Amino acid sequence: MRGPLIEVESLTKRFGAVTAVEGATFEAKPGRVTGFLGPNGAGKSTTLRALLGLVTPTSGDTRIGGATYRDLSSPGTVVGAQLEPAFHPGRTARDHLRVVAPLVGATDARCDEVLGLTGMSDAANRRVGGFSLGMRQRLGLATALLGDPQALILDEPANGLDPAGITWMRAFLRAYAARGGTVLLSSHLLAEVEQTVDDVVIIARGRVRHASALADLRGLARPRATLRSPDAERLSRLAADLPGATLASTHELTVPDITAADLGARAFAAGLEVHGLEGGGESLETVFLRMTEEAA
Repeated sequence: MRGPLIEVESLTKRFGAVTAVEGATFEAKPGRVTGFLGPNGAGKSTTLRALLGLVTPTSGDTRIGGATYRDLSSPGTVVGAQLEPAFHPGRTARDHLRVVAPLVGATDARCDEVLGLTGMSDAANRRVGGFSLGMRQRLGLATALLGDPQALILDEPANGLDPAGITWMRAFLRAYAARGGTVLLSSHLLAEVEQTVDDVVIIARGRVRHASALADLRGLARPRATLRSPDAERLSRLAADLPGATLASTHELTVPDITAADLGARAFAAGLEVHGLEGGGESLETVFLRMTEEAA
């Protein structure tokens, strides 16, 4: 499999006086899982819908393998999408797929194959109206896979999945990308997809705030250090000299934006008896929240 490059270039979409997306630019590369992250209402769904030709950009371009979605000769075999899964509640899972299959040139055998790929074989003859949200998510993914596409565009695919389902989804998408496929998935929770994605694009209030490999995002985590001392008076004086320092108790001090080595040096210079010194840093989720909150 050789997945297509997915490109969003200077995308702006306005709905009347409301600007949903403004000047968004990023890529999702073949062989990698790209997480498109942002709070609810940030512009994620609008961007994905523009990629799939469901809304017309006010300005800018979106391309899948160098072409707009409308210009793809057989779009269902190039990209499979799961946005807001909609199913007739009276149809069985297999019948739902059989209705969609002719649109992408898929056979009945392929319907059964994708049910197996998504762990839905045992539910093939059950009516969708009785499905849990997690089962609907799996059926939505099965629908996206019908055309054996080279790319997947998924909007909040882990929503409603239990821990076992999230683990399964993670393994499935990682294996799909390892075969050369392109995966672009949205989420409002970095912690939910942190172990799934290779690259991250963070959007807030319609603007892309950050785009990089996940490893580069880790490098933006701010350090912090915690120090413990029996000398409450000197510890309090040290805290007063360090911006943002907080005393968890009369004997424990936590300081942001400083390494353990630097805090230890400050304590030594202050003549402070140290009984404990620990370094750490922000979690990726905290970095993500900081970026989105700074945009507010």
